[in-house]
Amino acid sequence: TCTNSYSVEITPLYAYRDGGDFTDESDTNNKTTISIDNTAAYGVLIAVPYERGKTLELYYSHQSTHLDSIDISNGATTAKTNIPITIDYLHIGGTAPISEDKDLPTFVSGGLGFTYMNPDFPDTQAELRPSMSIGIGLKYPVIENVAIRLETRGFATLFNNNSTLFCNGGCDLQVSGNGFFQFEVFTGLAIQF
Repeated sequence: TCTNSYSVEITPLYAYRDGGDFTDESDTNNKTTISIDNTAAYGVLIAVPYERGKTLELYYSHQSTHLDSIDISNGATTAKTNIPITIDYLHIGGTAPISEDKDLPTFVSGGLGFTYMNPDFPDTQAELRPSMSIGIGLKYPVIENVAIRLETRGFATLFNNNSTLFCNGGCDLQVSGNGFFQFEVFTGLAIQF
């Protein structure tokens, strides 16, 4: 039985996200690491109470950043360039309490869903991949039905080993490993209705 006094909680959020990286194995003699810039991200969490202290959540966030120092061939020449890319996460998950301190409730969070990575460069294409997240956070009540939410969250996006990413005929970015990992710290104003 739900004991919460609200029916929905909306949290606009602002984050700082660690970029993550890929290992490019398209040249087996010269494997290189391709990094994504650390930048801000923003989004929203929509939560509904589920059981005592638990919530079900829909999480969305958007990041505009760059893939650093990609080798791009143009005729007979090859040059390094930064490629703009946006990264969006859409996860369904929830929270469970660590403590039930009414003055400073802490919780674990998690979700499953998708990552949408969209580079802005000719001959590249967007990628939609399954992903998951896990985090830990706290809420600091400000006034009735309003709290500041602080959280750290890690993301893992899955893809097949030696996948070719972002390619649409004109590139050969081949990455090793089975995942792409990012980490963020965010704050938001949780408003209950």
